[in-house]
Amino acid sequence: EKGRVNLSITHQRKDNLLDATGTTPAVDQSASNSLVAANVDFGRFVGYAAYGHSKGDGSSQWDETNPYGAVAQRDPSTNSRDVLLGVAVPMGATTLLASVIHKDDHGLANRDANQLAIGASYALSKRTNVYTSVAKIQNRNGAGYTVGNASNRGSGDRAINIGLKHAF
Repeated sequence: EKGRVNLSITHQRKDNLLDATGTTPAVDQSASNSLVAANVDFGRFVGYAAYGHSKGDGSSQWDETNPYGAVAQRDPSTNSRDVLLGVAVPMGATTLLASVIHKDDHGLANRDANQLAIGASYALSKRTNVYTSVAKIQNRNGAGYTVGNASNRGSGDRAINIGLKHAF
């Protein structure tokens, strides 16, 4: 943890067959999610990399159409590979940040996406910092849109974050 290289490997497999009730047919939401992530301290900057693979009808970790946890079907990819590359460059109390993410959807809809983000964090103290970031996403083949509904799940293809973080 305190070395120059930090490597994390995770894997989750869930067998989740939702039984049929009444006239509702059984639904198989079995899935697997794997993630390999690393950060390397190069001295003047820290590099970040991650590779994730999700497969199965229940492989999406979050159902934004139903945030309260009830089981609901959704339309995202059931087979995707995700890659993240990032960098953090400390410059005194300020740290400059940048990342790029590529989602490679292997489903029939081929809903790939790319995101580029830049940001900065400023340390007010050892436990408190302020931060800001800007991100731009490029969706392909309707990624981010609800099937059968033209409404976007988000509110566009850009995001701005501004905040204050305090560690207790």
